[in-house]
Amino acid sequence: MALIKTDCRFFIGSKPCEYNKTRGCECPQCEEYTPYSKRILIIKLDSIGDVLRTTCILPKIREKEPSSYIVWITRPESVDLASSNEYVDEVWAYDLETLARLHTVEWHTVYSLSNDHPSSSLASLARSGTKTGFVLTREGVIAPTNEAASRWLNMAVFDRFKRENSLSYQELMYDICGFQAPVSKPCLSLEDPLTRWAHSLVKSCFPESRAARPILGINTGSGARWPKKMLTPERVIEVIKALLETDTDWNILLLGGASEAKRNQRISMAVHSERVVNPGSNHSPLEFSALIHECDVLLCGDTLALHIASALSVPSVALFGPTSSSEIHDYDGLIEKISWNALDCLCCYGDCRTGDDCMSLIPVAEIVNRIAGHREKTSRVVRVSDSSGEPTGTPPP
Repeated sequence: MALIKTDCRFFIGSKPCEYNKTRGCECPQCEEYTPYSKRILIIKLDSIGDVLRTTCILPKIREKEPSSYIVWITRPESVDLASSNEYVDEVWAYDLETLARLHTVEWHTVYSLSNDHPSSSLASLARSGTKTGFVLTREGVIAPTNEAASRWLNMAVFDRFKRENSLSYQELMYDICGFQAPVSKPCLSLEDPLTRWAHSLVKSCFPESRAARPILGINTGSGARWPKKMLTPERVIEVIKALLETDTDWNILLLGGASEAKRNQRISMAVHSERVVNPGSNHSPLEFSALIHECDVLLCGDTLALHIASALSVPSVALFGPTSSSEIHDYDGLIEKISWNALDCLCCYGDCRTGDDCMSLIPVAEIVNRIAGHREKTSRVVRVSDSSGEPTGTPPP
């Protein structure tokens, strides 16, 4: 009987590993054998954007425990994005199968960085003597495991602490985990077929005479939880028209998911310019990321698109009102932040109850000037060759 090295990070058990499948390698003679010594669990079930920005902890974990096997538990909609980075060995979707495995496996360390009941419950169920972040007590109460986690919990419970905070989310998570600066960017890798598809699609969106122009991506949406994290469609139209009048150099891509489909169609029809293109909204998170990767500057709110841009080093101009601008790490100027500080209710984390919409109070001229200035500050190089062929209009398999 062949010897199976079950401590190899490529061992699956239910099917051959990639090296057996592609090269016919078997454990006793396999040169790819990579043993691991510790299993580390990360629990993050929040929105896709929160999952992505939390990946900043992965390089530090790998640096601390280079031979560890890292498993990430997240919701099904975030699995593809969480799987697309080099530091995670396995991603488990939050389902019944995961609950069964969680009861069985022994973990060296568990990182549970969300102060919510599902995440803290999973952390409490996990078999480990070392848990960092938040757990659920037998009384059903969310409890921090250290002082830094307690500070984050205070910020969640009391608006005053949220408004007084000056640290970024990444810095706060590093404190909870016991990591030292500098803060790493979110981890996101795009496969070559995906970047070629996005490059080809974007190239097809504009006339040949404009093919070499810089691209401004505008993510028009803000997610369902806080609908006023981005400008209204009317305000986006104003910004685009002002930009086209003052700067003839831009190509503009309207970006968004399924919930922004009608909004982007409306904006495109109102502007009616060959310099403004809606490439569609029926894209997976990774396809959406590849389109952002094609942009020279991104205009957005505090959304998933902003975290994708940070991961891919795309300069961004980000608008803030209901959420905290302090919590967004700017990565040495990669992100240009704009908020209208004349209001004392900013960072409310709720739907607006005043007569003044904080996002719409930001002057159009200010947004246009910041976009132009940010482009001057941050230069981008062409990342994808022009040899990808004609676009098909459909993403790669």
